Amino acid sequence: MLRGDTPETLEVTGGHVPIPGERIVCRIPGLGLLAGRAVRPADRVFRLGLEAGPAQRSRLAARLAWHAAQASGAPDRREAVRVVPVQTEVVVIWDGGEALGRLRDVSINGASVDLTPRPGIGASATIGRRRSQVVRHTEGGIGVRFVLPLSPQDVTENIVL
Repeated sequence: MLRGDTPETLEVTGGHVPIPGERIVCRIPGLGLLAGRAVRPADRVFRLGLEAGPAQRSRLAARLAWHAAQASGAPDRREAVRVVPVQTEVVVIWDGGEALGRLRDVSINGASVDLTPRPGIGASATIGRRRSQVVRHTEGGIGVRFVLPLSPQDVTENIVL
């Protein structure tokens, strides 16, 4: 079992207590692959000294916050809530074109992107690293639907496409 609400406070409970400094790798549904070292092992509990860069820690913190909100009865964000990301600059590539765009908002299903020129409606486009399809034109750009939806816990202001 894993508990903790920040990447710095993660504790693992289980049958095996590792020795201090032992490398630990675990896959946690909803959080992904976590790697680190055992810190302060005690009776069936140890703190996971996470080995992750700033971007991975930020994503993990957002996922932990999402899970904490769900546990406390917050409304489910799977109703395509849109967020405005901190990092809005994104490269948009489509057949016959490429442009630097600005994300207006992102949801699990798609995004709104300001850019010129605009690919046609129905065109396949890559927004950052996400494959998508243009579903509408907006006054300043396009609306896209992702080929594969994002995980709800990934849709935070810290998302990078």
